[in-house]
Amino acid sequence: MAKATLLLLVALSVAAYAQSVVVLNFTALVDVARPDFVMDVDGCSVYVYVVRDFETAKTPLLHTDVPEVRMPASPMESEEILDAFIKALGPRFKAYVTIIKPKGGSERRAVEISVHSSTELRRAIEEALGGDLARNYIEASSAVIKTQRPTAYPSSLAIEMKDAQVFLFFLSGGNGSKFFQVRKLVIEATRWEKTFEILSRISEAAGGRTPPAYIYIVPYWTDDEEGRKLVRVAEALERELGTVKKLPNGVEGTIHVLHYGHVGPYLLVFPYPNGSAPPDRVTAEKVVRRFIELAGVCRSPMVVEFWPKTGYEWAAERRGYTPLILAVAAGIAAVATAAVLILKRRPAN
Repeated sequence: MAKATLLLLVALSVAAYAQSVVVLNFTALVDVARPDFVMDVDGCSVYVYVVRDFETAKTPLLHTDVPEVRMPASPMESEEILDAFIKALGPRFKAYVTIIKPKGGSERRAVEISVHSSTELRRAIEEALGGDLARNYIEASSAVIKTQRPTAYPSSLAIEMKDAQVFLFFLSGGNGSKFFQVRKLVIEATRWEKTFEILSRISEAAGGRTPPAYIYIVPYWTDDEEGRKLVRVAEALERELGTVKKLPNGVEGTIHVLHYGHVGPYLLVFPYPNGSAPPDRVTAEKVVRRFIELAGVCRSPMVVEFWPKTGYEWAAERRGYTPLILAVAAGIAAVATAAVLILKRRPAN
């Protein structure tokens, strides 16, 4: 049942995207929900929310939709989108592939390529990899079983500019006979003018047709190294505050560091620093400033919430854990932003 529901949601999402340009404004996100107060830390804006309880108060983190606008797009085949993408933005790209290993597991790898059309793409990636490229996950998995050698399949094509990033994601499943089945086009930039400039270039290369796309207007981009650093800062501050308590089935009182995929703003979820009492403004500001002091950086804007309870619970046989953030989200009928939150947290030993 759960699998069928997931497939239905994916199908509906793809159908909704197929004929639309979807504009998501992450920069305006902080203006939608009303914070309890806004801090200025050396020019960095921190939006602070204090959640009183989960029964009567809705957490801004999980209940705020990213501002969205939809515009019509032209139906286009994968090859048409891919050729327009290459013609408008090429010839130099990063091609991302997923490599399946014989002993289990996989790795993501990026290779630098130069192409002028979709017909050159497969060979360019294979030459950069030094090996054959499978069409998709299913074909790659079959090849690994047959040959006992690592096999790659295409994940995406990307180009990074000074103030923008553009991605063309490919379908990883299916039994299609064609390479590079386009799943979605994503254009990200810190200014909306830049996103529409890029979309216009692709549209012009497509003969005046506008391809379906997601446009993300973002305050900044995040990266894994920065995320890991903030997690270490969270762990250090937990020790200073003394909020962490081990439970028979997990841990409570942890600080969660989250973000939307790889774009800002960062979202920090703190436990109440004084136990069961929600912090007053002076206490909340003190905790936030200490986090930023330990981090040595503040990305503006940053969102902070104080929750009456944080942490995670172990799954059966301690093979995994469920963060409280996701447990709360599971009980909510319509949570828009929770679907794109990435938890940057390690389980405790």
